[in-house]
Amino acid sequence: MATPRKKEPAKKSAPKKVATVRDEELTALDVHAIQLHELYKAYRRAGFDVANTLTLITSPDAHPDWFMTVPDLELLEDEEEDD
Repeated sequence: MATPRKKEPAKKSAPKKVATVRDEELTALDVHAIQLHELYKAYRRAGFDVANTLTLITSPDAHPDWFMTVPDLELLEDEEEDD
């Protein structure tokens, strides 16, 4: 008859490292990428499938009026000079 095995205590794992993000201002490309991502999520929430959503995002005619299709670098540079 075999003897029952003793349960070993659970090993404590080392705490996971937390990624830190540098505090830096957004570039025009960052703003454009964020807008595209938000537009994608909005279309998906509205029920569009992935293919139609990607088609709408890549078509500048389908973007809303407030959407910056091409980042206006001069506008962003003027805001930085005001600070």
